[in-house]
Amino acid sequence: MEPAAIPDATLDGGLGGFSSQLSAEFEKHAERLRERARARRDAVKMRASVLDRADREEVSEAASLGKWQPQDEMQGDVNLRTLRTLLKMVDERGFERSAHQLKFHSAFERSTARIIYREAWGTQRPRIMAKNEWTTCPSEVMIR
Repeated sequence: MEPAAIPDATLDGGLGGFSSQLSAEFEKHAERLRERARARRDAVKMRASVLDRADREEVSEAASLGKWQPQDEMQGDVNLRTLRTLLKMVDERGFERSAHQLKFHSAFERSTARIIYREAWGTQRPRIMAKNEWTTCPSEVMIR
């Protein structure tokens, strides 16, 4: 194609050979990208957890993981509460567990109770089972 046959796109007000409509769409897109980048920066910006109630609650819940609380009677209570809190945090972050996963996690808690409660399991098993409302504690989990 000869240079004279190429249409001059700059005559209709576009930039660098592009139509004005395409340029306007590009500007809108660029603005949306700037807004999203600003939102991401705001989301990760450091702020005082004392002033931010949501962060303060999250910090206090995360700070209790693996630590004794007034309702804990044995180290196994601390371990089991930590496990359940971590699973709850996963659920709250949008990773919803299916009914089968919930059932499996419940069965897994019961099957690992002898490890979770370690030294108390040998002497306190009936009390631990009653406290957690468990009727059985098999040592294996069968997936069907």
